[in-house]
Amino acid sequence: MPRSAGVRAGTSSRLQYRDHQEACYCIAGNGSVVEPDGTVHEIAPGVVYAPPEHEAHDLRGGTEGLHLVSAFNPPITGDEKHTLSEDGYSSY
Repeated sequence: MPRSAGVRAGTSSRLQYRDHQEACYCIAGNGSVVEPDGTVHEIAPGVVYAPPEHEAHDLRGGTEGLHLVSAFNPPITGDEKHTLSEDGYSSY
C-alpha cells in the first residue's frame, strides 16, 4: 500500500531501510536526496526516486518542503516509526 510522507522545508531526514526497497513519487514541493557519496538529486513534482536496495540517503526539504507518496517492497505494516538523529541514519 502506498504511504504519504512529508519533509518540512529546510529540514533533513537521514534514512535507511534495511528490510525494504523504497520508491517515492513527489506530488508537491521541492527538495533533494543525497547519496552517501555526496551526489545530489533534485526532487520536484513528478520526480520518482528509488535508492538502491538498503542504501542510506539524506532526504532534504527545500523552500517548500516535500510531499511524497512512497511504496515499499516488502510492504510495510504501517506501525513502523523513524527515530531521526544527527548522528546516524534512521532505520526500522
